[in-house]
Amino acid sequence: MVLEPYTNLPDSYGEPACSLDELQKWIIEADRRGFRVRLHAIGDSAVHTALNMFENAKRQNNTTDLRHTIEHIELLQPADFTRFKELGIIASIQPEHIAVTEKSLFFSYIEKEKEELTYMAKTLQDTGAALAFGSDFPVVPLTPLMAIYRAVTRINDLNSNEIWNQKEKISIAEALRNYTMGPAYGCFRENEMGSLKKGNLADIVVLSDNLFTIPLEEIQNTEVALTVFDGKIVFQNK
Repeated sequence: MVLEPYTNLPDSYGEPACSLDELQKWIIEADRRGFRVRLHAIGDSAVHTALNMFENAKRQNNTTDLRHTIEHIELLQPADFTRFKELGIIASIQPEHIAVTEKSLFFSYIEKEKEELTYMAKTLQDTGAALAFGSDFPVVPLTPLMAIYRAVTRINDLNSNEIWNQKEKISIAEALRNYTMGPAYGCFRENEMGSLKKGNLADIVVLSDNLFTIPLEEIQNTEVALTVFDGKIVFQNK
């Protein structure tokens, strides 16, 4: 769902997957019972609607810190930039989606002027939103290192390495945090996983290269050398 009609379908704004009235009722009831709700929203209208529904539930139930989540968020309007932090909504983003669609195809449906409002990881991060990165497998490969490479370079391989909305690039440290501490926070386990500190679960991945020192293009060639799960080595690249 988009706020302005598709450029190739001037009478279409897209449609929700189910009744919005029913969805709002379900969200209010789930929120009241303390359940976390995760909505998939790609277009700017879909994201705006999802935020409104969470806000309505929060207002009606007076709930706090349920960490509801919106998935994808591929297009966002400026009026909604700060609402994620204000409402405590997690922005769950898949950086590898940048490489799924050719830019020329994407902007044959959406006005090219809206590129600066697409895949807005840095803007959401800078406005204080809690971010969680993931793969969206099997839509894209289950390869976190490729997603980290995408987040810091914004390169779309389908368009001869064209950079997509480069002002939304983030640092290696930020990408790693969003891929580790972000998801841990999203499932209320930030005090036992997602970071290397005393008392946390010993879930560790050792890489073949130091992501902070190698050229960015080498991130996609980095391999996992060792995986430790719950204190036990479960994989070793020999």
